[in-house]
This record gives sequence, structure tokens and C-alpha cells, in this order.
Amino acid sequence: MKALERKIKEEREVIEQGQITVPSGLKEYTIRILDENDLEQIVQLQNSVLGKLKQKELCVPIPKEEMLEILTGNGESVGFFVGDKLCAVCSLLFPVSYENNMARELNFSDEELRLVVQFELSLVDLDFRGCNLQLKLADILARRLEKRGEAKYLFTTVSPYNYPSIKTVTSLGLQIVKISKMYFNWDRYVVYKEFNKPVKLDTANSISILNTCLAEQEKLINEGYRGYSQFKDEEGIKIVFAKVCEN
Repeated sequence: MKALERKIKEEREVIEQGQITVPSGLKEYTIRILDENDLEQIVQLQNSVLGKLKQKELCVPIPKEEMLEILTGNGESVGFFVGDKLCAVCSLLFPVSYENNMARELNFSDEELRLVVQFELSLVDLDFRGCNLQLKLADILARRLEKRGEAKYLFTTVSPYNYPSIKTVTSLGLQIVKISKMYFNWDRYVVYKEFNKPVKLDTANSISILNTCLAEQEKLINEGYRGYSQFKDEEGIKIVFAKVCEN
């Protein structure tokens, strides 16, 4: 019984409370761990976000069954609430099944695949865009994961055309290591970081390429470069690459 009580307390753990300024004014917020009781709000938020997207390839929908698996022990999720309303969510999946393991794209061994954790879901209500909530929630999960010391690699995929998500993953230290066709034959960056042994890049000699020039990016990746940052200028979104430093 005590173990169950500890589990429930952890699932409902409040991580942060404060105030946030949005166009409608100053709002009180709470960030906490999510559980199965939050499932319907997550589904509603996903439907709302996807329904308003003009470019559907920017966000891959997660089935309700997979959300429930994460909420009931196959991962961890954090939510941003204003009052009782869920306005943003981010989720990690672990352990990751062989079939869904993104590290297979890099031909990781079976032993290494078991050390992979993946970002699976990131949603922000349109009314709260521009508040850096995606990065805030992802950073909370990444720090908790690293503190537990149970994973070696953190993976996810992101659309080359989704600037906020690219900015989030590179800010967390994940690097673009491959470009693949995934899901509905959509273009996707495969990005990851290794917690214990971060890859060093020669950032003093970086190269910036438009996000739409995927062939040029693939050529750089094949030559030992990785994408590690991004910016916008008059031409559009630029992805910044640097070569992996030799030991």
C-alpha cells in the first residue's frame, strides 16, 4: 500500500507553479506530472492543435492507446495547466520497443537500443505559442531523465519545416544525424544526444543551409557533419552544421 501511495504521489507531483503573461493577460499556472486521469484532456489538446495546423506534416498524431501506455508506466509526461485546463504537454517513451526505436535508423546494436528513450509527444495550445513552453517542458523531462541515470541516449524526430521544434531539440543538445522519410512518407530529421559522452563539434567552422535544401544537408551529414543549431534570416530557416571533432 505504501508503495502504491508513493507511486500516486509521484504521478501527481507538482514541479512548478507561477505566473505567465499571455495576450489575454497574466495567468497562474501549474506544471505537474500527468497520469491516466489526464488522458482525455491530452486527446482534446492534440485534436485542437492538429485541427488548426495548416501543414499537417509538422506534427505526428499519437494514438490514444499509446498515450495511455505512457501515462500508466511506459514513460513520463508533464503538463502545463492554467486552472484545470491543460494547455501544453510533453511526453517521454521508455522503454522503447524494437519496432518503434528510432536508433534503428542509425543501426544501433540490440544492446544499445535498450538504452534509448524517446520524446513522443509535444503539444502547445495556440493561445500559448511564443511562451517557450515546448522547450520548458522538454527540458524538465530531459533533466529528470538524466538525473535518474537509466538511459544513455535521447532520441526524437522533427520536421525540417518545424522551426520551434528544431529550436527546442537543438537547445537541449540533440543533434541532427540523419534525414529520413517516416510516418506518412514525410521528411524527418533524426536527432539524438548521448548523455554520458556528448559529441563535440567544430563549431568554429560551421556551415548554414536552408532547411529546404535536404540534399545538401544529407551530403554534409555523409561527410561527418551534424546539425546543431538554427536561425532565421531574409531567405528563411537556416540549419547550422558542424563537423564532428576527431578524438
